[in-house]
Amino acid sequence: MIDIRTQCRECPRISRTTVDEMQLEKYMQRAGLIQEVFPHHTESQREAIMGYRGGYYLCPICWDRTFPEEEE
Repeated sequence: MIDIRTQCRECPRISRTTVDEMQLEKYMQRAGLIQEVFPHHTESQREAIMGYRGGYYLCPICWDRTFPEEEE
């Protein structure tokens, strides 16, 4: 297991997520969808993992500020 750190692009928050190194390597090689490779991680953890691979990440607070849900 390894810890990955992903920093939000809008604020100084850093998300830390523990992942299996083999699963991370599989995902980094684009050998599966995030929800298939990391089925036991939360949605927020998977977002951080995607940000780790892609280089762009918004923490949940900044995500909600950037993309507010429309009220009905």
